[in-house]
Amino acid sequence: MSISNVLAAFEQKKMRNEQEMERRKREVYLRVPQLKEVNAQLESLLSKRLMNAITGEPFDENKLNELRGKAASLLKQAGFPAVYLNPVYCCLKCNDTGFLPDAEHCECFKKMLLEDKLDSARLTDKSISFEHFSLDIFDDTPIEQDKSQRDYMLKYKDIFERYAESFPDCIPILLFAGSAGLGKTYCAKCIMRRVIERGYTAALYTAYRLFSMFHAHRLGEEIDLNPLFEVPLLIIDDLGTEPMTKNVTIEYFFDLLNERFSAGRHTIIATNLGFHELKLRYDDRIHSRLMDTRFSQKIIFKGKDLRY
Repeated sequence: MSISNVLAAFEQKKMRNEQEMERRKREVYLRVPQLKEVNAQLESLLSKRLMNAITGEPFDENKLNELRGKAASLLKQAGFPAVYLNPVYCCLKCNDTGFLPDAEHCECFKKMLLEDKLDSARLTDKSISFEHFSLDIFDDTPIEQDKSQRDYMLKYKDIFERYAESFPDCIPILLFAGSAGLGKTYCAKCIMRRVIERGYTAALYTAYRLFSMFHAHRLGEEIDLNPLFEVPLLIIDDLGTEPMTKNVTIEYFFDLLNERFSAGRHTIIATNLGFHELKLRYDDRIHSRLMDTRFSQKIIFKGKDLRY
Protein backbone atom coordinates (compact mmCIF):
# COMPACT_ATOMS: atom_id res chain seq x y z
CA MET A 1 0.00 0.00 0.00
CA SER A 2 1.42 3.39 -0.97
CA ILE A 3 1.15 6.48 1.22
CA SER A 4 -1.68 7.74 -0.99
CA ASN A 5 -3.56 4.49 -0.39
CA VAL A 6 -3.01 4.77 3.35
CA LEU A 7 -4.44 8.29 3.22
CA ALA A 8 -7.41 6.88 1.32
CA ALA A 9 -7.87 4.33 4.09
CA PHE A 10 -7.91 7.19 6.60
CA GLU A 11 -10.59 8.90 4.54
CA GLN A 12 -12.69 5.73 4.67
CA LYS A 13 -12.19 5.57 8.44
CA LYS A 14 -13.26 9.21 8.71
CA MET A 15 -16.35 8.51 6.60
CA ARG A 16 -17.34 5.56 8.81
CA ASN A 17 -16.98 7.70 11.91
CA GLU A 18 -19.06 10.47 10.36
CA GLN A 19 -21.75 7.90 9.57
CA GLU A 20 -21.64 6.75 13.21
CA MET A 21 -21.99 10.39 14.27
CA GLU A 22 -25.10 10.78 12.12
CA ARG A 23 -26.54 7.55 13.55
CA ARG A 24 -26.04 8.87 17.08
CA LYS A 25 -27.72 12.16 16.20
CA ARG A 26 -30.79 10.37 14.82
CA GLU A 27 -30.93 8.23 17.94
CA VAL A 28 -30.64 11.19 20.32
CA TYR A 29 -32.95 13.57 18.44
CA LEU A 30 -35.64 10.91 18.38
CA ARG A 31 -35.60 10.79 22.20
CA VAL A 32 -34.65 14.41 22.89
CA PRO A 33 -35.99 16.63 20.05
CA GLN A 34 -34.92 19.76 21.95
CA LEU A 35 -31.26 18.82 21.42
CA LYS A 36 -31.56 19.30 17.68
CA GLU A 37 -32.27 23.00 18.13
CA VAL A 38 -29.56 23.36 20.78
CA ASN A 39 -26.97 21.77 18.49
CA ALA A 40 -28.09 23.96 15.58
CA GLN A 41 -27.45 27.02 17.75
CA LEU A 42 -24.05 25.61 18.75
CA GLU A 43 -23.04 25.09 15.12
CA SER A 44 -24.13 28.62 14.28
CA LEU A 45 -22.06 30.07 17.11
CA LEU A 46 -19.03 28.00 16.17
CA SER A 47 -19.26 29.32 12.60
CA LYS A 48 -19.53 32.86 13.95
CA ARG A 49 -16.47 32.34 16.18
CA LEU A 50 -14.49 31.18 13.15
CA MET A 51 -15.52 34.21 11.11
CA ASN A 52 -14.69 36.54 13.99
CA ALA A 53 -11.25 34.96 14.28
CA ILE A 54 -10.68 35.69 10.58
CA THR A 55 -11.92 39.28 10.75
CA GLY A 56 -10.37 40.00 14.15
CA GLU A 57 -13.69 40.79 15.85
CA PRO A 58 -14.17 39.76 19.51
CA PHE A 59 -16.34 36.78 20.37
CA ASP A 60 -18.24 36.08 23.58
CA GLU A 61 -17.50 32.50 24.70
CA ASN A 62 -20.10 32.61 27.47
CA LYS A 63 -23.09 31.84 25.22
CA LEU A 64 -21.16 29.00 23.64
CA ASN A 65 -20.29 27.46 27.00
CA GLU A 66 -23.86 27.90 28.18
CA LEU A 67 -25.22 25.97 25.20
CA ARG A 68 -22.61 23.24 25.64
CA GLY A 69 -23.63 22.82 29.25
CA LYS A 70 -27.29 22.67 28.29
CA ALA A 71 -26.61 20.01 25.63
CA ALA A 72 -24.58 17.89 28.08
CA SER A 73 -27.36 18.18 30.69
CA LEU A 74 -30.05 17.10 28.22
CA LEU A 75 -27.96 14.11 27.16
CA LYS A 76 -27.40 12.99 30.74
CA GLN A 77 -31.11 13.34 31.57
CA ALA A 78 -31.92 11.07 28.61
CA GLY A 79 -29.39 8.47 29.77
CA PHE A 80 -26.62 9.27 27.25
CA PRO A 81 -22.99 10.11 28.09
CA ALA A 82 -22.37 13.86 28.07
CA VAL A 83 -19.86 13.42 25.19
CA TYR A 84 -22.16 11.17 23.12
CA LEU A 85 -22.49 13.75 20.35
CA ASN A 86 -18.84 14.78 20.31
CA PRO A 87 -17.01 14.01 17.06
CA VAL A 88 -16.10 10.33 16.76
CA TYR A 89 -12.38 9.67 16.21
CA CYS A 90 -10.35 6.46 16.24
CA CYS A 91 -7.22 8.46 17.05
CA LEU A 92 -7.54 11.51 19.27
CA LYS A 93 -3.98 12.61 18.50
CA CYS A 94 -4.58 13.30 14.80
CA ASN A 95 -8.40 13.19 14.61
CA ASP A 96 -8.02 10.47 11.96
CA THR A 97 -6.14 12.69 9.54
CA GLY A 98 -2.87 10.76 9.89
CA PHE A 99 -1.03 14.02 10.63
CA LEU A 100 -0.10 15.80 13.84
CA PRO A 101 -0.28 19.60 14.24
CA ASP A 102 3.41 19.87 13.29
CA ALA A 103 2.63 18.10 9.98
CA GLU A 104 4.47 14.94 11.07
CA HIS A 105 2.83 11.58 10.45
CA CYS A 106 0.91 10.31 13.45
CA GLU A 107 1.89 6.99 15.07
CA CYS A 108 -1.40 5.47 13.90
CA PHE A 109 -0.46 6.35 10.31
CA LYS A 110 3.01 4.83 10.68
CA LYS A 111 1.49 1.70 12.22
CA MET A 112 -0.94 1.23 9.32
CA LEU A 113 1.84 1.73 6.78
CA LEU A 114 4.07 -0.78 8.58
CA GLU A 115 1.29 -3.35 8.91
CA ASP A 116 0.61 -3.10 5.20
CA LYS A 117 4.29 -3.53 4.36
CA LEU A 118 4.47 -6.62 6.56
CA ASP A 119 1.29 -7.96 5.01
CA SER A 120 2.69 -7.43 1.51
CA ALA A 121 5.84 -9.25 2.59
CA ARG A 122 3.68 -12.07 4.01
CA LEU A 123 5.09 -11.41 7.49
CA THR A 124 1.83 -11.18 9.42
CA ASP A 125 2.98 -14.05 11.66
CA LYS A 126 4.52 -12.21 14.63
CA SER A 127 6.45 -15.34 15.64
CA ILE A 128 8.75 -14.61 12.71
CA SER A 129 10.85 -11.99 14.46
CA PHE A 130 13.99 -11.62 16.51
CA GLU A 131 11.80 -10.99 19.55
CA HIS A 132 10.34 -14.49 19.20
CA PHE A 133 13.55 -16.14 18.02
CA SER A 134 13.81 -19.14 20.36
CA LEU A 135 17.18 -20.83 20.73
CA ASP A 136 15.56 -23.66 22.72
CA ILE A 137 14.42 -25.40 19.52
CA PHE A 138 18.05 -26.00 18.48
CA ASP A 139 19.93 -29.06 19.66
CA ASP A 140 22.63 -28.41 22.28
CA THR A 141 24.65 -31.56 21.54
CA PRO A 142 28.19 -30.66 20.38
CA ILE A 143 28.58 -31.25 16.66
CA GLU A 144 31.86 -29.52 15.80
CA GLN A 145 34.74 -28.20 17.93
CA ASP A 146 32.58 -28.62 21.03
CA LYS A 147 29.98 -26.25 19.55
CA SER A 148 26.35 -27.27 19.27
CA GLN A 149 23.70 -26.22 16.78
CA ARG A 150 22.35 -23.91 19.48
CA ASP A 151 25.77 -22.31 19.91
CA TYR A 152 25.98 -21.60 16.20
CA MET A 153 22.49 -20.11 16.09
CA LEU A 154 23.22 -17.88 19.08
CA LYS A 155 26.19 -16.49 17.19
CA TYR A 156 24.22 -16.17 13.93
CA LYS A 157 21.27 -14.44 15.62
CA ASP A 158 23.65 -11.75 16.85
CA ILE A 159 25.12 -11.36 13.34
CA PHE A 160 21.69 -11.11 11.76
CA GLU A 161 20.36 -8.57 14.25
CA ARG A 162 23.40 -6.35 13.79
CA TYR A 163 23.00 -6.66 10.01
CA ALA A 164 19.32 -5.62 10.19
CA GLU A 165 20.00 -2.77 12.61
CA SER A 166 22.87 -1.38 10.53
CA PHE A 167 21.06 -1.78 7.19
CA PRO A 168 21.85 -0.37 4.65
CA ASP A 169 25.34 0.26 6.04
CA CYS A 170 26.21 -3.42 5.91
CA ILE A 171 27.80 -5.96 3.58
CA PRO A 172 26.00 -6.20 0.20
CA ILE A 173 25.51 -9.96 0.07
CA LEU A 174 24.60 -12.47 2.77
CA LEU A 175 24.81 -16.10 1.65
CA PHE A 176 23.10 -18.74 3.79
CA ALA A 177 24.13 -22.32 2.99
CA GLY A 178 23.26 -25.62 4.61
CA SER A 179 20.89 -28.55 4.47
CA ALA A 180 17.10 -28.17 4.47
CA GLY A 181 15.26 -27.50 7.70
CA LEU A 182 17.99 -25.65 9.60
CA GLY A 183 16.27 -22.26 9.81
CA LYS A 184 17.73 -20.37 6.85
CA THR A 185 14.38 -19.05 5.62
CA TYR A 186 13.23 -18.17 9.13
CA CYS A 187 16.41 -16.17 9.79
CA ALA A 188 16.10 -14.35 6.47
CA LYS A 189 12.52 -13.40 7.30
CA CYS A 190 13.53 -12.16 10.75
CA ILE A 191 16.04 -9.84 9.07
CA MET A 192 13.39 -8.81 6.57
CA ARG A 193 10.89 -7.93 9.31
CA ARG A 194 13.39 -5.80 11.23
CA VAL A 195 14.49 -3.98 8.05
CA ILE A 196 10.85 -3.24 7.17
CA GLU A 197 10.13 -2.11 10.73
CA ARG A 198 13.00 0.35 10.38
CA GLY A 199 11.27 1.91 7.38
CA TYR A 200 12.95 0.20 4.44
CA THR A 201 11.41 -1.95 1.72
CA ALA A 202 12.26 -5.62 1.33
CA ALA A 203 10.98 -8.49 -0.80
CA LEU A 204 11.37 -12.26 -0.73
CA TYR A 205 11.19 -14.51 -3.78
CA THR A 206 11.72 -18.23 -4.00
CA ALA A 207 14.28 -19.10 -6.64
CA TYR A 208 11.60 -21.03 -8.54
CA ARG A 209 9.33 -17.98 -8.72
CA LEU A 210 12.21 -15.64 -9.52
CA PHE A 211 13.55 -17.67 -12.41
CA SER A 212 10.05 -18.34 -13.72
CA MET A 213 9.72 -14.58 -14.05
CA PHE A 214 13.04 -14.46 -15.87
CA HIS A 215 11.96 -17.22 -18.24
CA ALA A 216 8.63 -15.50 -18.99
CA HIS A 217 10.45 -12.22 -19.63
CA ARG A 218 12.82 -14.00 -22.03
CA LEU A 219 9.82 -15.34 -23.95
CA GLY A 220 8.53 -11.81 -24.43
CA GLU A 221 5.86 -11.65 -21.76
CA GLU A 222 5.23 -8.28 -20.12
CA ILE A 223 6.97 -8.98 -16.84
CA ASP A 224 8.15 -6.00 -14.83
CA LEU A 225 11.55 -6.94 -13.42
CA ASN A 226 12.35 -3.45 -12.13
CA PRO A 227 11.25 -4.18 -8.54
CA LEU A 228 13.81 -7.01 -8.39
CA PHE A 229 16.59 -4.60 -9.28
CA GLU A 230 15.32 -1.65 -7.23
CA VAL A 231 14.08 -3.05 -3.90
CA PRO A 232 16.62 -2.12 -1.17
CA LEU A 233 16.71 -5.67 0.23
CA LEU A 234 16.02 -8.70 -1.95
CA ILE A 235 15.87 -12.18 -0.44
CA ILE A 236 16.23 -15.16 -2.78
CA ASP A 237 15.17 -18.36 -1.06
CA ASP A 238 15.99 -21.94 -2.07
CA LEU A 239 18.53 -21.05 -4.73
CA GLY A 240 19.29 -24.20 -6.69
CA THR A 241 15.73 -25.53 -6.80
CA GLU A 242 14.91 -23.62 -9.97
CA PRO A 243 15.06 -25.38 -13.37
CA MET A 244 18.14 -24.52 -15.42
CA THR A 245 17.15 -22.81 -18.65
CA LYS A 246 19.65 -22.09 -21.40
CA ASN A 247 20.35 -18.39 -21.96
CA VAL A 248 18.15 -17.49 -18.97
CA THR A 249 19.20 -18.84 -15.59
CA ILE A 250 22.85 -17.83 -15.48
CA GLU A 251 22.56 -14.72 -17.64
CA TYR A 252 19.62 -13.19 -15.78
CA PHE A 253 20.98 -14.17 -12.36
CA PHE A 254 24.37 -12.60 -13.00
CA ASP A 255 22.75 -9.46 -14.37
CA LEU A 256 20.55 -9.23 -11.27
CA LEU A 257 23.45 -9.66 -8.85
CA ASN A 258 25.73 -7.32 -10.77
CA GLU A 259 23.17 -4.54 -11.20
CA ARG A 260 22.08 -4.69 -7.58
CA PHE A 261 25.68 -4.65 -6.39
CA SER A 262 26.55 -1.71 -8.64
CA ALA A 263 23.53 0.22 -7.35
CA GLY A 264 24.51 -0.40 -3.73
CA ARG A 265 21.51 -2.60 -3.00
CA HIS A 266 21.52 -5.61 -0.72
CA THR A 267 20.78 -9.26 -1.39
CA ILE A 268 20.33 -12.26 0.89
CA ILE A 269 20.54 -15.70 -0.70
CA ALA A 270 19.56 -18.97 0.98
CA THR A 271 20.56 -22.27 -0.62
CA ASN A 272 20.78 -25.95 0.23
CA LEU A 273 23.76 -26.26 -2.12
CA GLY A 274 27.36 -26.37 -0.99
CA PHE A 275 29.80 -23.76 -2.24
CA HIS A 276 31.38 -26.22 -4.68
CA GLU A 277 27.93 -27.17 -5.98
CA LEU A 278 27.18 -23.49 -6.57
CA LYS A 279 30.28 -23.24 -8.73
CA LEU A 280 29.29 -26.30 -10.75
CA ARG A 281 25.71 -25.13 -11.26
CA TYR A 282 26.44 -21.47 -12.05
CA ASP A 283 29.37 -19.97 -13.88
CA ASP A 284 32.60 -18.57 -12.44
CA ARG A 285 31.32 -14.98 -12.58
CA ILE A 286 28.44 -15.73 -10.19
CA HIS A 287 30.54 -17.96 -7.96
CA SER A 288 33.23 -15.29 -7.75
CA ARG A 289 30.70 -12.63 -6.82
CA LEU A 290 29.16 -14.81 -4.09
CA MET A 291 32.52 -15.91 -2.68
CA ASP A 292 34.25 -12.51 -2.64
CA THR A 293 34.85 -11.86 1.05
CA ARG A 294 35.05 -8.11 0.45
CA PHE A 295 31.39 -7.96 -0.51
CA SER A 296 29.84 -11.20 0.72
CA GLN A 297 29.44 -12.83 4.11
CA LYS A 298 28.82 -16.58 4.13
CA ILE A 299 26.90 -18.30 6.92
CA ILE A 300 26.95 -22.10 7.04
CA PHE A 301 23.98 -23.59 8.92
CA LYS A 302 24.74 -26.86 10.65
CA GLY A 303 22.86 -29.40 12.75
CA LYS A 304 19.60 -31.34 12.71
CA ASP A 305 16.56 -30.71 10.56
CA LEU A 306 14.14 -28.81 12.81
CA ARG A 307 11.12 -30.28 11.07
CA TYR A 308 11.76 -33.81 12.38
